[in-house]
Amino acid sequence: METTKLTPQESLELISRVIGEAKSKYEENGFLYILWGVLIAIAGTGQFVLLHAGYENISYYPYFLMPVGFLYTIYYISKKKKTSGYNPISKAISISWAVLGLNMMLLGFIFHSILQANLLPVILLLQGIGLIVAGAGLSSRLLLFAGIFSNMAGLFGFWLNPEYHPLLTAAVAIVAILVPGIILMYKNKNEQGI
Repeated sequence: METTKLTPQESLELISRVIGEAKSKYEENGFLYILWGVLIAIAGTGQFVLLHAGYENISYYPYFLMPVGFLYTIYYISKKKKTSGYNPISKAISISWAVLGLNMMLLGFIFHSILQANLLPVILLLQGIGLIVAGAGLSSRLLLFAGIFSNMAGLFGFWLNPEYHPLLTAAVAIVAILVPGIILMYKNKNEQGI
């Protein structure tokens, strides 16, 4: 295997190109941010409504949308992967989201009785980490600020009355996931002239 020595300028150009390709992929995948923003907002709002309608014993049912969304995301990414090339930044971000998403679902469905009232704030913190990693990897201030907002909301959630945690989760999903997803998709379509 031959290695080519790059000049500092060529190295910067290569790094810029890889980041640009990853940005393009994630702007195109603004769809996934929209999907998750909607799913989480529906689940949080649904849980809040069920809790206040006296259905505490089934108030977690709306969160069964999460495994469905996770499976669809895997399908969507695997379908997209066939048409796009290898990009280490995109791969690292995708793997980070997969691990964080799986951990959030495990916390919610298996370890909820241990975390109890701290469950949703912890999930918001993990969500914030994913957004910050994506924002840093893609050099996207939008996702970076969305991650910081999600982290701050998660920390605030520890002081908030737990009955409002589902609403906090829904609001954060709209502000930190859905809106950035719409902006990313819109930006990508404008750049492509669609």
